Amino acid sequence: MSTRHCLRGENGARTALSAAAFKKCKALFAGRRAASSPSPIGWERAGVRVSRLLILTVNLFLFIPGIVYSFPPAPHHIIYGLVRDEMGTPIAVTNAIILFESSAGTQIKSDIVPNLEPGNNYRLTVPIDTGLTADAYKPTALKPTTPFRIKVQIGNTTYLPIEMVANYSSLGQPAKSTRIDLTLGVDSDGDGIPDAWERSLISVGGGTLADITRNGDYDGDGISNFAEYVAGTYAFDPADGFALKMIGANNGKPLFEFLAIRNHAYTIHGSPDLGTWTEVNFTLSEEGAGAVLRRNYQATDVRNVRVEADLPANTTLHFFKVEVR
Repeated sequence: MSTRHCLRGENGARTALSAAAFKKCKALFAGRRAASSPSPIGWERAGVRVSRLLILTVNLFLFIPGIVYSFPPAPHHIIYGLVRDEMGTPIAVTNAIILFESSAGTQIKSDIVPNLEPGNNYRLTVPIDTGLTADAYKPTALKPTTPFRIKVQIGNTTYLPIEMVANYSSLGQPAKSTRIDLTLGVDSDGDGIPDAWERSLISVGGGTLADITRNGDYDGDGISNFAEYVAGTYAFDPADGFALKMIGANNGKPLFEFLAIRNHAYTIHGSPDLGTWTEVNFTLSEEGAGAVLRRNYQATDVRNVRVEADLPANTTLHFFKVEVR
């Protein structure tokens, strides 16, 4: 007797089986079941696994149409930027770290790395907890609105920055990043420029700390004192002011020259109307025909640098400036 006969009867139609035929069918199925499975327990376990799979699938589809609730560990927030010493030079020592501290005492550390990226020498990854549950998923995770402070440690000395320059609109938001530039030193008059830098001007040109203000122009070259501090130029010498000079063109592409100072990064921007500015890619003239197209130049020494702007023939950019970090 075949399995088909047991299911459908001798002629393939559903029929009632006699007691003898029923016993034969029962024996036949028992033999086939034993041959295809090590034990009845195996079938039961498999059944449980299938049932769990179905339950999980149903739950998944139930969540899709409704509100998506955030799991407590949210994507990290990145804080990055540039730490400058009291003379305006980006920190370039190897034993410096940056410390991020919350008001509750949570502390996150990261090394300050010279020339980590163009215009940056530190990067902090801050774990964020959404705060939707009572239990924190990680002791160092911070809520998006947690108050904090940043300190810099060089060797055994800890500094509180005299100024933190940033756009704080996205600070603390999961999966976002915030640039915070830090200035070290003592700033007794609170203008954002370290006293040591101001005194270096006073030693040459005279005056007092009160005579050197953030937006003032000590040497009268049209560049503010703070801009010269950031650029690394001398604010007591009108001929030393930082400038982007257009010195010619190569196949219709403008050639620029500027003074680059060690550990500073330079980016060129172009505008059609002096209102909207976009970054302009460029090459270094000294690299010749095989020059690499770049967005930034990270200076490793002090010298005049010539660059060729990479502009299309139909460009609408007519005004240019250089950003220094």
